[in-house]
This record gives sequence, structure tokens and C-alpha cells, in this order.
Amino acid sequence: MINLRSTIITTSFVIATGLVVNQAVGIKPDDVSKSNFLDVEIIEESTFEKMDYFALQNGSKVIALNADTLRIVNQRDLYFTLPDGLLYNDAGEEIAFQAREGKFKNLKEELFLDGDVAFKATDGDYNAAELYYNGSKDFLEAKGKIKANLLDNSTNDTIKISSNYMSSWLNEQRSLFIGDVEGQVKRKRVYEGSFSFKAERMELNRRKSQISLNQNVFLERNNYDLQAQRAEIFLENYNKKLKYYVLYDDIKLVEQLNTADGDFQIRKAYSEKLEGYMSQGKIVMTGAPRVEQGDDLIKGYQITLRENVELVEVEEAQSSFKLKKEKE
Repeated sequence: MINLRSTIITTSFVIATGLVVNQAVGIKPDDVSKSNFLDVEIIEESTFEKMDYFALQNGSKVIALNADTLRIVNQRDLYFTLPDGLLYNDAGEEIAFQAREGKFKNLKEELFLDGDVAFKATDGDYNAAELYYNGSKDFLEAKGKIKANLLDNSTNDTIKISSNYMSSWLNEQRSLFIGDVEGQVKRKRVYEGSFSFKAERMELNRRKSQISLNQNVFLERNNYDLQAQRAEIFLENYNKKLKYYVLYDDIKLVEQLNTADGDFQIRKAYSEKLEGYMSQGKIVMTGAPRVEQGDDLIKGYQITLRENVELVEVEEAQSSFKLKKEKE
């Protein structure tokens, strides 16, 4: 005996299946390409070993690369190990780089390097644990064990810097260093001497030939050891009758003086502001300045010291010269 209910259900299923199959057969290729479900990006990938690679774009050089391994994705993005390469900026200048591994994103001209990075740009040489370079923005960022060797274009001073973090705007000749910053400035003329510095933060503007230091600043030059919270150094003013460096806040100066009898004496000075004039070999201290020299305590509105000279110049003295320092 025929079960009417089962027959109706079976017939309905067959009809529905036929409609679905008929619709599927009628799908055109264009409809497939427009379907969101079938919109899948095709990735082309090639891998090479011991590869020399060279790329041009609109007739201009983009990158030249020798790598231990090289993976090329969609004929534009590069992934490599042990690279020894050259990038070319918009001016056609070479930028050399080496690292353990890295990648290059061609569309945005982005270079990522990791491990024992060496990077040589137009403004100087860099070493770091990690480095990022954006060619379209002429921007450089580095992290970990950074060492930079730069040249000031105006003075030809060599500036060596180490830090934990760095960002640099190459076109603007402006750099920022943060974390355990240490450095040294060497004059082009060796006899003019050099000085070293430490701070937590350093800004370098090579267009203005200016260095700004912040937080726990230390400067060391010849017989001077200086401490402060902020400092500005004007590299162009070395041989001018202008201030070469200025220190601010909680300043302490320690100098070893060579006396006339062949002995030496320690001079200590304190103030809130200090200006150094290299061409005249003098330091001007203001902001409640005081000097401790031997057994003398000297105070004044403004105190001027001259390098390796025992004489102290005091304006509006608040205490007598040769005043015996009180015992603590």
C-alpha cells in the first residue's frame, strides 16, 4: 500500500534537488568571478638559494641584492636571509645594508632587517639589532644596541652615538636617540679636541648643527666633568664668540686644576645655568652659583671660570673671597 505522506515528501525533495542542480548548471563564468565566496587572491611564490637579484622600476634602480636564500612573492615582495644589498633612493643614491634576515615591501619601499644589522645611508653608518627603513618617507627606525657614526655637514665634526632606540628623518637631517645614550663629538681639527656625553634622550639637528640632551646629562671635556638635567650644544660656535654649550638645572662642575707649584687642586661649582664659550676658554654660571676651590667658598650673582686658571671672576659677590668653608 502506498504511503501518501512518504510519496509527497519524496516527490518534493526530488523537485527541489532538480531546481538546485538546474540553477547551478546555469551559472556563468562571470558570475563565479563576482561571487564573494570564490574571491580568492592567487599568490605566486618562488624560492632561490645563493641568489643575486636586481630590480628596476620605470627605468630606475630599486634594489640590488645578494642573499643566501630569497623568496619572491607576487613578483614584488622579497624575503631573504644573510642579505648583502643596495637600495636606491629617489635621488639615485645608494643605501647599503646587511643583516641575518629581512624583507622588502616594494609598493611602499619598506625594508625590514633583523639581527646584526649594518646600514649605510647618505648621512652616516648605523648598526643595530633591528632596523626599519621607509624609502617613500625617508624615515629610519632602529632598536637594540644602536651605534651611529654621523658627520655634521657644516662643521665636519664626527658624531658617534650609541643608544637603545633611534628614529631618524633623513631628508630633514634630524634624529632622536632614547635610552642609555652615550656619544662623542670629534672636531675635524684634532688639536681642537673633542668631548663625550651621556643622557637618556638626545636630539640631533644637523641642519642647525645642534645637539639637545635631556635627563641625567653628563659632559666630559679636557679637565671638566659636568652634570645637568638639560644641555644644548651649538657645533658651529666653536670658534665664535658665542656660547658653544648651555647647561640647565642642577648643574655640577668638577675640574682638576694644575697649580703653579706643580700640584693639582679640585674645583667644584654649582648653579642652575652654565654657558661655555670655547673660543674664549671660559664658563659663565648664573642662578645661585657657587664655587668650592680648596678651602674657599665663593658665591655671587654671576661667576666666570676660565679653564685651568685658578682666578675666579665674581659679579655682585654675596660672600667674601677666601672665605673659609664651614665644616659639615
